[in-house]
Amino acid sequence: MVLNSEISAEELKVFMAEAEEHIQLLDEDIVKLENEQDNPQLLQEIFRSAHTLKGSSAMLGHERMAEVTHAMESLLDKLRNKKISVNSQLIDALLFGIDALKVLKEEINSMEESDIDILAIVEQINKAADSNNGSSDNGGVNLKKNGEKKTGKLFTINKNAEKKIQDSLKKGLNACIVKVFINKSSEWLAVRSLQVINEMTILGEVIVSQPALKDIEEEKADSQLIAIVCCPRRPEEVQAAIQPIADIDKVTVAPYGSEEGKALLNLEEVEEKQVVEQDNGHKSENKVDLKSIAGSNKAETMQSIRVDVKVLDNLMNMVEELVIDRSRISQVGKMLETRYPDDDLVGDLGDTSNHIIKVINELYQDIMKVRMVPISLVFSKFPRMVRDLAQKQHKNLDFIVKGESTELDRTIIEKIHDPLIHLLRNAVDHGIELPEDRRAKGKPEKAILRLSAYQEEGHIVITLEDDGRGIDAQKVRESAVKKGFASADMAAKMQDSEAIDLIFTPGMSTAEKTTDVSGRGVGLDIVRTNIERLNGTVTLSTKVNVGTVFTIKLPLTVAVFQGLIVSVHGASYIVPLVSVMETIKIKMGDIKTIRGKEVMLLRDSIVPILRMNKVLGVRSKNGHVKEEEYVLVVRAGDKTAGIIVDELKEQQEFVIKSLGKYLGDLKGIAGATILGDGKVALILDIPTIMRMVIHQEHYAKKVEAGSVS
Repeated sequence: MVLNSEISAEELKVFMAEAEEHIQLLDEDIVKLENEQDNPQLLQEIFRSAHTLKGSSAMLGHERMAEVTHAMESLLDKLRNKKISVNSQLIDALLFGIDALKVLKEEINSMEESDIDILAIVEQINKAADSNNGSSDNGGVNLKKNGEKKTGKLFTINKNAEKKIQDSLKKGLNACIVKVFINKSSEWLAVRSLQVINEMTILGEVIVSQPALKDIEEEKADSQLIAIVCCPRRPEEVQAAIQPIADIDKVTVAPYGSEEGKALLNLEEVEEKQVVEQDNGHKSENKVDLKSIAGSNKAETMQSIRVDVKVLDNLMNMVEELVIDRSRISQVGKMLETRYPDDDLVGDLGDTSNHIIKVINELYQDIMKVRMVPISLVFSKFPRMVRDLAQKQHKNLDFIVKGESTELDRTIIEKIHDPLIHLLRNAVDHGIELPEDRRAKGKPEKAILRLSAYQEEGHIVITLEDDGRGIDAQKVRESAVKKGFASADMAAKMQDSEAIDLIFTPGMSTAEKTTDVSGRGVGLDIVRTNIERLNGTVTLSTKVNVGTVFTIKLPLTVAVFQGLIVSVHGASYIVPLVSVMETIKIKMGDIKTIRGKEVMLLRDSIVPILRMNKVLGVRSKNGHVKEEEYVLVVRAGDKTAGIIVDELKEQQEFVIKSLGKYLGDLKGIAGATILGDGKVALILDIPTIMRMVIHQEHYAKKVEAGSVS
């Protein structure tokens, strides 16, 4: 493919980034439009994105992309003018165009033209517009005004603007009235107007302008601009700064309050122009997004910049190293104070180390704020997917998304995408019934699928709720017996919650038939595994013919976490506090045995006990039987257990480090960290450890029952 040779590599990079943003926005908003047909702001936002893509792709020389976006823009313009109305066919055509734009954008990366049929795509979009003609269009010609007659109208200044001008004059600044005439034949009236505003902003403060900045950004500009700017420059200097801008015919600047200035405040008549617009929406224009060309004069827009993700990752790695050093500095400082309590230098060192620790803490908090991103980056991709799945499955549903502004670490954002897709596909495919089935059950034909996110006590909670058929515990039992996951006797003794929890077992499914979308239960083991790798939990509650709710609870970040150091056989291990409910000390006599398994009574509840030295395969440091034991009461999902360790040490923040490809994925170990004394300690994966023990017990019971040879 051939692009405009005058486009630089940097301009191409900017185009690709903005094209990605606009295509993503179109993908999200067009799906919203199907349910918000009477939302003019939403429609205007969609039109603006399509218009921007058309202009910038044409300027780039990507004619195929410009042709598709032009067809989409024409259809959207008819929607704006209420010539046609939103229907399913129209939305399908627009989404078809979005899919084509994604392919066309990738042509720029590969510099090879794809085999996509542009004519067929444009034809489908035009057909959707033509088949939905709801009103007359004056014989196929639409007259649209690009300017207004402003004969004899005076440029007005309100009290607030007048006060600003007088305050500036008292400070010794000059108040200048600027009148700019832009060439009427220019196709860049709004761009040139914005360039003028930006140039004046560099000189000083623009108090007021006609047209206003907002109107200019919305491309409501004509060939005349008047503004009042307060700055230290003389009128001739202001004129000299503006005159070099392209397409400027004349610039006149005069002091505020002077007779010449008063004359400039008279708005001259702007010739009314008409653009003949054919029924198919074709018209002569070639404009690009103003902000991407000329920026904005608002100071706050200069407060943010784009930063490469790799730079953020490198910064985070360095901050993690500082967090490790922070622990070491703190520990060394305490040791020196203990050893040399009266030494002034040790005291000075302690003060300095405390200051360094404070700075590291603040630096870590700021870096974490930068890494925090809204979960909408993930959620925004789901409405289109759910819509397509629902259509494919002939399901009728409302997909409701809440809490898109909830923020969490970018690393977690990247890793929860796939688990959520598993849950959504299962919900649409097997959780929600067909309309006729829902009608037979006395339910509304339209189902509800709700995805929500919110923060709770330093965690983020994501819920996915449907009002579908629910999960039948008895069917899960039958499936578990049939597939050999449990004996008939074991299944019969299971509580409903225990039986339903089996759907997280690899290979479990209650689906009566397999589809190319999903099976209820297929992939749920992957969901739980991926969530627990993030030190999170996933639970579900369900009721037959009422619905199912999946609840995912995650830490806000996985880079640094709060943990408790415990000792087992003289070695230190880290237990994430997210899994710890409480720590207690019990007497040996309080430990009972039920069916060969150790348990304890905790506030009228029987809690199973796991001895960490046995789980880890090491001997306890003390060979004799102790009178008391330290117990961590931990929770994973809806399961609770007491973990016996040799000793409880201190609680602090830790940086999690991967064990690397050589050690691979060790069951029960989430990673490693470096302690304040420089030693390496393993981080325990409590949910996996509990599940491993439970599975071993189930297997032992199957052997006892004779179901395993």
